[in-house]
Amino acid sequence: MIDDVSIRPAIVFDAMGVLYTDGDDVASVLIPYLRELGCILPQPKVIQLYREASLGLLTTDEFWDACGIDGDDQVYCQRHQLSSGMAQLLADLHQAGFKLGCLSNDVSEWSLILRERFGLTQWIGTWAISGDIAVRKPDEGAFRTLAEMMDQPLESIVYFDDLPKNIKAAQDLGMNAIQFTSVAACRALIEKEFMEETD
Repeated sequence: MIDDVSIRPAIVFDAMGVLYTDGDDVASVLIPYLRELGCILPQPKVIQLYREASLGLLTTDEFWDACGIDGDDQVYCQRHQLSSGMAQLLADLHQAGFKLGCLSNDVSEWSLILRERFGLTQWIGTWAISGDIAVRKPDEGAFRTLAEMMDQPLESIVYFDDLPKNIKAAQDLGMNAIQFTSVAACRALIEKEFMEETD
């Protein structure tokens, strides 16, 4: 529960594995796409290039070039899917008056395409994306930047992530970080623990 009930909690979601279905999108989505287009770079090199792009050090055009392929942002992003029931959950939380955010290690261009494709900006007002803020989870700077962007104390943010290392890092800073397992479980927990605090 939120310690200070006078402060309405903000609810923040990770992207990959939470808003979207694939938790390890590099292994399950990106690398298969690269291989189909003929990329022969070893996986560790692809991961290195992806990390650079996700810190804003490479544009997607530069990333595709470094991978030796003619990649297409729109085509690639079509491979991602929204988690079942997530749109309705976000709509309900927005209607209930919660301030919503997203904190994600992602490439700026891809994050923007996906949020627009699924219409998420109508509910989620703050997008703290590593490619934009130049810091990745679990670095504490990512969480502090999120809190500043939302004008919200760390202690009043409820954060859902699928990776234990990110949850621990958030908890160490005082955030109410919770392991995401499914949209249904997430909804049930929010309704039980936090909905009454908006009454």
